[in-house]
Amino acid sequence: MAKKLRNTLCLVTTAALFTACSGGPSDTEFVEACLKEGQSAASQLLDKELGVTRDAFCKCGAGVAKSSLSGDGYKAMILDMEGKSEEARTLTSKMSESDQQAMLQAAAAMIEKCAAPEK
Repeated sequence: MAKKLRNTLCLVTTAALFTACSGGPSDTEFVEACLKEGQSAASQLLDKELGVTRDAFCKCGAGVAKSSLSGDGYKAMILDMEGKSEEARTLTSKMSESDQQAMLQAAAAMIEKCAAPEK
């Protein structure tokens, strides 16, 4: 009985580790891509206009995007922010219309939730 329990625990642990390791891009990757995108003059101007710090915006945006996008949508958004627009377009073109629409909605939600001036 103990051996069977130990084997079951090993399988569950292995499955959990595999899922964690292959679950797609992390919030850290999103934030890094967002910070990279924020180095452009246009992004810096927009950040200043909106009164936001890029770091706070990116951390907030990662949560918004992760909770509202499919894995492919999340990855496509990261690729786009990294300047890999062709890869992002290729991935997006394979997505359903509703997943593509969700990307637009997620971008709008990021602006609304993460760039809104604090009161």
